[in-house]
Amino acid sequence: MDQARTAKRHPRLDGTRAIVTGAGSGIGAATARSFAREGAKVGLVGRRQAALESVAQLVRDDGGEALVLPCDVSREDDVRGAFAMAEERWGGLDACVAVAGIELWAQGDERVDRLDLEVWRQVIDINLTGMFLTLKYAVQAMLRAGGGAIVVTGSPTGLYGGALGQSAYSASKAGCHGLARVVANDVAGDHIRVNIVVPGFIDTPINARRLADDAEVVGSMRAAIPLGRLGRPEEVAAMNLWLCSDEASFCTGAYFTVDGGETSH
Repeated sequence: MDQARTAKRHPRLDGTRAIVTGAGSGIGAATARSFAREGAKVGLVGRRQAALESVAQLVRDDGGEALVLPCDVSREDDVRGAFAMAEERWGGLDACVAVAGIELWAQGDERVDRLDLEVWRQVIDINLTGMFLTLKYAVQAMLRAGGGAIVVTGSPTGLYGGALGQSAYSASKAGCHGLARVVANDVAGDHIRVNIVVPGFIDTPINARRLADDAEVVGSMRAAIPLGRLGRPEEVAAMNLWLCSDEASFCTGAYFTVDGGETSH
């Protein structure tokens, strides 16, 4: 039998030292688990320590290594400390997937003339300032490590004006897209790749209230997806994993859409 076919397959992220923000649930949790299954050591960043501990236990049950890093991504001291702990534990950092974010569509994110300044600030602080701080300390760590890969979680709302009544969220995600692309160009010469994954309507806790409370809206959103269903967190995690692997070595500064075709028309 062909020797190449009988050789043991090596995990795609074997030895990779990674941080995932928003790792307590949804896309972040699915990403952390998929990374660990493929050989990565994973730092779990989020505000809810109990949720992070639960994900860490799942990772360990699968035979992986997880480090719980409670952190509010809008606070620079928290972010600096989380990245420092991961570097100290593992001697460096090779990958970062920035998922952390909030939506306040049911708590006041509104059409611009009705949008309260405090709601705007809360969304921008977590989604955009939190992304800036995550990229700041991820890039610093990867410069020390000699390179790495970063994935920024975007949104169709930051590409198109279709999220009616979500001014703050749409603006925050558009800002994340622009930040990711300029950082990608700035650090390409330092062997750091930065890409944007754009999930569509995914069945996650952030969408749970909408799924439970507004069947008509959900039905219309599902009807706009050519594949005819909501996405799963694991499907977005698979794209995150690929972008942080050597298989994506020529990809940087680009959008990768995981939306069932929603933005294709």
